[in-house]
Amino acid sequence: MYPTRTYMNELLTRMDHVFERMRIVSRTRSLKREEIEEIDHHLSEIMRILNRYN
Repeated sequence: MYPTRTYMNELLTRMDHVFERMRIVSRTRSLKREEIEEIDHHLSEIMRILNRYN
């Protein structure tokens, strides 16, 4: 398993990649409502986990 710091950096890099992909996709094509809802669901789950540490 990765050391915690390395793993956290990997997660942040992946999140940045997701953000950039969303920007590109939103400019070039339309997502289906179901796709948007699925993305929203996953983001909500991520936020639920992160909010445990407030």
